[in-house]
Amino acid sequence: MNDVDEILAGYNKESNKESFDREAWAKKKQEDRKKCYDLMYKTADEIKNSPEKFKSYLDIQGKFDKYSVGNALLITSQMPNATQLKEFNDWKDLGAYIKKGQEGITILEPGDSYTRADGSTAPSYNPKKMFDVSQTTFKAKERKNNYDDVTKLTALLKDCPVDIKALENPTETDKVAMWNKEDSVLYVKIGGEPQVVFRALSMELARASLEETGNSELDDFKCKCTSYMLCKKYDIDVSNYDFNSLPEALKEMNSGEVRNELSSMRGTMEDINSRMSQYFENVSKTHKSKEQER
Repeated sequence: MNDVDEILAGYNKESNKESFDREAWAKKKQEDRKKCYDLMYKTADEIKNSPEKFKSYLDIQGKFDKYSVGNALLITSQMPNATQLKEFNDWKDLGAYIKKGQEGITILEPGDSYTRADGSTAPSYNPKKMFDVSQTTFKAKERKNNYDDVTKLTALLKDCPVDIKALENPTETDKVAMWNKEDSVLYVKIGGEPQVVFRALSMELARASLEETGNSELDDFKCKCTSYMLCKKYDIDVSNYDFNSLPEALKEMNSGEVRNELSSMRGTMEDINSRMSQYFENVSKTHKSKEQER
């Protein structure tokens, strides 16, 4: 008698299977999600009182401009020097592996929508583990912006949502760029070093877009922060940006209010960046078309 089938059947019995405890899994996910939200609000409270930590947040949000404010806060708290984040399997697909002992960082990923008690719907967020390139065996290449400063400045000016006019008879004391709310015009001094003009223009474009808070110190600060993040993204020198002190109005806010202010800055940065990206895409298409004609 052949007992092979009987022997193998023992491995298929339910009693020998490791059952999946969905309830325990869901509970763990909920706990991890709560930890993320707690860390977000804790970090928001910390950065409003620490110029150094606030600048770290701006560096992260400038580099990871597609990430939400909440996830930028999570990255700032867990790995402020992060430069390139991917999931485990994404690194594996590139032929890279996570170094021994590396735990990675946790962010929140949008999931399926759910229905609230009041009947409205909202997206759910699930914890997701990410790893920075520094935690892997990947041989990172230095990523450089392929556009010169004049092209970056052109992208900033092209299809601008506000009227732009050159300053007539500018003097040495005139600002490089100035948003005039009364006549809804952005005045720009002709000439000047491209990076200097980029910094000034990005700050005034932010001023034209950001909703005023009624506090001039806070409004100026938000414009500076938005400009700083854009400059970080496009490799414009930021050494003259001073974040040694933070507005008193910011320090008095609760963590939710701080996140709202950060969101308004990120939204303005993203609006400007989207317009610039479209210009770069058009430039790239034109260049490729010319190459094909040769």
